[in-house]
Amino acid sequence: MESILEFIRPELFILIVFLYCVGLFLKLNDRFKNTWTIPYILLGISFLITLAYVSIYMGEGFSPQVLVAVIIQSVLIAAVTVFGNELIKQAMKRNG
Repeated sequence: MESILEFIRPELFILIVFLYCVGLFLKLNDRFKNTWTIPYILLGISFLITLAYVSIYMGEGFSPQVLVAVIIQSVLIAAVTVFGNELIKQAMKRNG
């Protein structure tokens, strides 16, 4: 059985850490009250960075195949980030 992480390009794993930090920043920001929107913001950031990396940095362009791959990658990256945050919160509740 394959892991979800096998579908994410290894060079994009750092984006999970980056998105986690952005999510923490948004949550701790007093001016940002709508915490339910954080996953959507992270998904948007994930899409933009993944699109820039794959299309521009790797030079694959903006073909339909690349856009589909970028959408899948960015959704998986954002999902792993949000799920990881939930795991951390649940572990802290259990131990705290």
